[in-house]
Amino acid sequence: MSRSIRLMFIGTIAFGMHTAYAQSTTGSSIQKVEITGSSIKRAEAETISVIQTLSRKDIEQTGKSSIADVVRSISADNNGSVSGSFTSGFAGSASGVSLRGLSVSSTLVLINGRRTAPYGFGDDGQRSFVDLNSIPLDAVDRIDILKDGASAIYGSDAIAGVVNIILRQNYVGKTISASMGQSSEGDGTTNTVSGAFGFGDLDNDKFNIFGTVDLKTTERIRQDNRGKWIGQADARPWGGRDQRAGQTTAGNAGGSSFLGTLRPVNAAGGPAGNIRNLPGTCDPINLDPTGGTSLDNTGGGCLWDPVAYSTIQPKTQNINAFVRATVAINDNTQGYAEGGVFKSKADTYTTPSGLTGAGFDLVNARVNNTGTGPDQLLMPANHPDNILGVAARPRWVDASRPRTTDLETTVTRVLAGIKGTAGGWDYDTGVLYAESKTDRTQNGYYRTSALRTALNNGTFRIGQGVVNSADVLALVSPTLTNSGITKSTSIDFKATRELIQLPGGMMGVAVGAEYRKEDNNTQSTPYTDINDVVGLGYSAAQGKRNVKALYAELAIPVIKSLELQLAVRTDDYSDYGRSTTPKVGFKFTPAPIVAFRGTYAEGFRAPSTAENGNSAVAAFTTIASDPVRCPVTGLAADCSSASVGAITVGNKNIKPETSKSYSLGLVLEPVKDVNFSLDLWQIVRKNEINGSDPGAVVSNPAAYPDAEIVRGEATTNFPNLPGPILMVRAPYLNAGQTKTSGVDLDLRGKYNMGENGRITSGVTVTYMKEFTRTNADGTVLEFAGTHGDTNLSGNGGTPKTKARLTLGWDKGPVNITANMNFVSSISNKNEKAGDCLDTDANDVPYLNCRIASFTTTDLFGRWNVTPQWELTASVSNVFNRMAPLDVQTYGRINYNPSLHQSGAVGRFFTLGGRYTF
Repeated sequence: MSRSIRLMFIGTIAFGMHTAYAQSTTGSSIQKVEITGSSIKRAEAETISVIQTLSRKDIEQTGKSSIADVVRSISADNNGSVSGSFTSGFAGSASGVSLRGLSVSSTLVLINGRRTAPYGFGDDGQRSFVDLNSIPLDAVDRIDILKDGASAIYGSDAIAGVVNIILRQNYVGKTISASMGQSSEGDGTTNTVSGAFGFGDLDNDKFNIFGTVDLKTTERIRQDNRGKWIGQADARPWGGRDQRAGQTTAGNAGGSSFLGTLRPVNAAGGPAGNIRNLPGTCDPINLDPTGGTSLDNTGGGCLWDPVAYSTIQPKTQNINAFVRATVAINDNTQGYAEGGVFKSKADTYTTPSGLTGAGFDLVNARVNNTGTGPDQLLMPANHPDNILGVAARPRWVDASRPRTTDLETTVTRVLAGIKGTAGGWDYDTGVLYAESKTDRTQNGYYRTSALRTALNNGTFRIGQGVVNSADVLALVSPTLTNSGITKSTSIDFKATRELIQLPGGMMGVAVGAEYRKEDNNTQSTPYTDINDVVGLGYSAAQGKRNVKALYAELAIPVIKSLELQLAVRTDDYSDYGRSTTPKVGFKFTPAPIVAFRGTYAEGFRAPSTAENGNSAVAAFTTIASDPVRCPVTGLAADCSSASVGAITVGNKNIKPETSKSYSLGLVLEPVKDVNFSLDLWQIVRKNEINGSDPGAVVSNPAAYPDAEIVRGEATTNFPNLPGPILMVRAPYLNAGQTKTSGVDLDLRGKYNMGENGRITSGVTVTYMKEFTRTNADGTVLEFAGTHGDTNLSGNGGTPKTKARLTLGWDKGPVNITANMNFVSSISNKNEKAGDCLDTDANDVPYLNCRIASFTTTDLFGRWNVTPQWELTASVSNVFNRMAPLDVQTYGRINYNPSLHQSGAVGRFFTLGGRYTF
């Protein structure tokens, strides 16, 4: 093995990012520090848990311009991560990490080992997470990714692991940096300017003060500015389906178009004739009889392309400021304080609004559907645009009025503390206040009640080229504003020391306590509580709670070759109760070149205020097919995936999630500068808190007695069948368990070529062997390698393999680094044994029911021109690889932003410079 690995590195075919690993250390001069995953100080190289560490140099060599992009590119991130490009979601423009695919709410993000306030709006209105965009890049010293359960050390929501972002603790000097980037298509311009200053030496001056300021702007990338399937919704030329809107089917089901349509109704409100287009011009290509979302436009609808209203990258502006001061009170005591403010603004837009929709009226506890039935929106016979002369159902989208959302976020974080040594103990205590506030402003949405009035009195007009007056629009389409605010106030104390001498060394102990107050106030968008806004779901949550915690940890060097870790933590939630979580670990080093390690940990996640409080979420998701209509009609509209409403309400009887995690690994250092680790991991999470799963409810309604399936009226071609599914309503529930397991591989090394420089190389790979979910009805679903869970965070999919390969060359002032990123293919199924999610009219799967694998290469170069001047250049997606065609994801049209965002952006160039004074 030693010879094989040496040959691999001589041939420069080893790859990877830095991962903490075990090695033998000698001498007493090793400085001991606290590392992520333990509160006990130790030599930095010694680890029991699986930890991936990205140094400041590693971060820079990725060529990425934000912490969010760096963290979400790690191999352990998987389904459920939140992409900042998914601007239409509840947490639009924010970015979150999902280790092991267990969602953002089970991944704990820390700053210097402490919590911060989560984003003001939860993912899917439910899952709380920290927006990675709010952390200043220039202030970061390193990032530690702890990949096993850490509830015993850090708290309940670390079931999947921890991302600990370590900021600089002190700095002396002055630097200013700037960069500019642009895609090869000439758009998406990104400009950054940052500065850092620091003065004062703790040893000599007894103080240090430093600060950083980051400013960043990004320009919008329009999706229709790209080629092939990314630039248009009709992907049939490349084996996909047509996702244009505005179709009219053979059964007289119709979508909205720029022309506008009417369908006459009888006195009872039922259909009394065929759909008719309003006067106007329709390009012949948009009359495609096989086009449209249901593959049926034989009724002659005027199709239109929603890609024209989609963005790959939103327009954003960010300002991030951070300052830290440290004072040596005496030889054994330091006082410190730090503060940070992050402000961002994101401007987003999407397709124009239709006039009708279905939703749930929470105030009156009823479903209403303005498209059909007793609540339908009608145009009176005497309306000036009514060409039929009888009451009719109107459908129309105004091409000139896309829906827009502007998001302004401010995150404030203030910390003050004291640390030092007393009585043989190293201690650290601090008081923290963090707040995240996001103000959301939306335009272009119609208020149903006002629209009904304006149609009845004839003041609101529809049809191609119609321009409604500003006064009318102000009534029927008002500006909608709401805010999401989260606050976290905490005081903590921890202390560590060496206890007694054991055969293997000194036993270490750590103890700690924390008191935390959490406050969440996520306001709903006006009028959505009564379902009075077309196409806009309701989401709101309010709640407060206090959390008290005590924890202890032991590091036990039983003998020179064996160390044990024991930890236990008790968390007491005011709105739930108490849970105790243990963790045990070992490291066995039988020889200097090899070590074995393993951990066992238990965890729990208390219900969030969105899950057990006064809350509700109304959203849209997809179901594979309609099990009632499909066997009878055989129509693609009933047998292919369809968008339906998902209404989820808070459940005060919900139980906490619990988990058990295991890891077992091998670490080798066969020769100097060559390191290899292989770790097996498994996490079992029970009593999972999930929102309504429309697919499961529709497939087996009897298993969900508290759920309600709401259907529209019967279609004219199948009058004796129930109508199409509009929505599914259900409370949050403990929906069984998830089991995920796999392998982490890390290989890295260095090779010194003398006067020709030095080569560094490595690879990190995460292979997910299984991701099984057992639903409340006992159904077992396997998501690994599929597009499932389709209900989670933009329908990102669960690839089995993610890998990152790195090869770097350093010589004097020059560094060149290449990074290769790989995401494996996924089947276009919600679960392994399921049917294909997307099929054509003949039930033939699109793209052979598979989304292709995706590989990109990034280049980074740095030249230290002088000791003061540094120039950098990077090219992301060097070979301009296009994102695979994905007709299923609802995060974007025809591509998957969670897995393949760089393939939509395309080749991207960045030039930068740094000057040190």
